[in-house]
Amino acid sequence: MDGAPIPDTGLKKDWVVTQAAFDRLLAQLDPDRRRAGERYEQIRQKLTKFFQWRGCATPEEYADRTIDRVARRIGEGAEIHAHDAYLFFHGVAINVLREHWKEAQKAQLKPLDDLPASQTAAIASESGEAESERVEQEHRLECLDGCVQRLPAQQLILITQYHQGEGGAKIARRNELAKQLNIPLNALRIRAFRIRGELESCVSDCARRKAG
Repeated sequence: MDGAPIPDTGLKKDWVVTQAAFDRLLAQLDPDRRRAGERYEQIRQKLTKFFQWRGCATPEEYADRTIDRVARRIGEGAEIHAHDAYLFFHGVAINVLREHWKEAQKAQLKPLDDLPASQTAAIASESGEAESERVEQEHRLECLDGCVQRLPAQQLILITQYHQGEGGAKIARRNELAKQLNIPLNALRIRAFRIRGELESCVSDCARRKAG
């Protein structure tokens, strides 16, 4: 029924996705309901891996939080214009990840008043190192987002489709992509490798500028 809430993910949020909002989200992914559902599952899997690779203890819950926020933005009038809808979700996921780091940092804080001076200094040093690492990770995420956005459309589509799927489905997808481009599979691998190398170089250069 329209307006009925989608079940909560278990994370504290200030907004719950309604069925109407979820329907609008699917409609922006694809006019065909079945294909929209498939794209939704693909995006959710990629978001889950995004948070898993960055140390989140409950990556699926943070993926759901990201999707909820995208649905809210769409409900407020936002539209997904990116060649790959995942890029829109990825930008929101970066903000959710920053919040995760802040929450994790707060959870690790302990009262220092009753500790010996040497232990206090050690904890402060560890805290400073953790903060420095968090800032570095955040800078690299910002750089990656910017570098991806600057990729030419054809390269962006190729590298995105090249990494879609898992196992046999990924291999089949790459074979199909090579056929679409009318090039051997090995040539496709080389193109994808070069694009990835350009991205890594772009991110490294950007991170060095931020650090300087």
